[in-house]
Amino acid sequence: MRAQENVRAAIEAKAMICIYGQAGNGKSFAVNASLRELAPTLTRRIQFRARPTTRDLRHELFHALGLHGCPPSHAIEFDRMLRGALEEPRVLVCDEAQWLSKLCFEYLRYLWDDTDSDLTIVFTGGNGCFEMLQSEPMLESRGLRLAGDRRHAPG
Repeated sequence: MRAQENVRAAIEAKAMICIYGQAGNGKSFAVNASLRELAPTLTRRIQFRARPTTRDLRHELFHALGLHGCPPSHAIEFDRMLRGALEEPRVLVCDEAQWLSKLCFEYLRYLWDDTDSDLTIVFTGGNGCFEMLQSEPMLESRGLRLAGDRRHAPG
């Protein structure tokens, strides 16, 4: 219920949120169940099992957003295409966010910051996720809300 309240608030605010905690605590389940009820047609998911590059992230977003054709070969064209696709309301779930690099977080913040963007980002992650996101002032200054199983984290 707490995860659903936090996800609902993030969607209403078009914000970024992180649901984090130890493996096996049901983070992904809670987020997925919440989004099936709150935003079933708007939700797109990406997930990585290793350290992706921004190129990997662009390609994963291309496929998650259901974009047609071949992915652009130049970053500026790719960015233009992704920003255009994110003008429609979207909820992007980045599962296993602890695998994302600082450059990937910065790229997601860049997409979210676009003035025409209608994007909510839900990061879910296990060990190291809280510390990674907390260390990113560019995310914290934009109101990233951290919701997890640490006693000192806001809920």
